[in-house]
Amino acid sequence: MSETGGTDVTPGQVPGLSSTSDAAVDEALSTLVGLEDQPLRSHVAVFDAVHGALQDRLADAEG
Repeated sequence: MSETGGTDVTPGQVPGLSSTSDAAVDEALSTLVGLEDQPLRSHVAVFDAVHGALQDRLADAEG
């Protein structure tokens, strides 16, 4: 386990969010862990990557 802002974080989970029961979604959301410690300029790229991963997963689910 690691600590982020004094909160225990389990790899693959975002603090304050429980598992979605979808590994691809959980993995995408896990990239948000520690984002607050990164320069603001890098946030856009991370959000874009998460958005893309979630869109891909949704497309897979829709068939």
